[in-house]
Amino acid sequence: MKKNKIGFLLVISGASGAGKDTVMENLLEHPAVKTLNLRKVVTCTDRQPRPGEVHKVHYHFVTNEKLQEMARNGELVEEITPTGSSNKATPKSEIERLFKGEDLVWRIDPSRAAEVASGTFFERHFPNHARVLQKSTTVFCVNASKDSIEARRKERDGVNYDPSEYAARDKQELPHLHILQEKAIIMENSEGCLEETVNLAAGYVKSHYEKAKKRRA
Repeated sequence: MKKNKIGFLLVISGASGAGKDTVMENLLEHPAVKTLNLRKVVTCTDRQPRPGEVHKVHYHFVTNEKLQEMARNGELVEEITPTGSSNKATPKSEIERLFKGEDLVWRIDPSRAAEVASGTFFERHFPNHARVLQKSTTVFCVNASKDSIEARRKERDGVNYDPSEYAARDKQELPHLHILQEKAIIMENSEGCLEETVNLAAGYVKSHYEKAKKRRA
């Protein structure tokens, strides 16, 4: 495999309720980013779809038994990660799309994003190409105030809102969010400022994409 075959990877992460999905969806529709034709990396989860979520678009929705089978068969690029009452993992085949020159966007939880931002993810899973993969990757961490996060969680989950589940998830994610604060590009997603956040993010994406493209030339 030649160096110039590796595509650009944009990673978007943040605490649940920070608005990373909203930022990502609006970012991919931004004129400066839309022309880049970034394709989504689709992860697996063993939870049930939330209203509006579509299989193979938002996640690969699988049973826990299937997820465990994929892990045993070496089909996952990461260990299965618990997030509250559910589990997630990314198929190795999704990340290997980079080796075909595809430019990707990967929406992941802070635990994995912290590994990508620090470089340990590529060193462990793709040691022969870790350096060029790291140079071709940009990591965003979406931030929001505690009140905004709680309000968004309640609005999203409705009657199914379970503060104890989120408390467990927040405890798991705290050390990873600390790493992202140091290693990633921080995007503040304040209430009423989505357009400003997306415009700023688009500028970063365009700049980093062009730098990666020059290295591939």
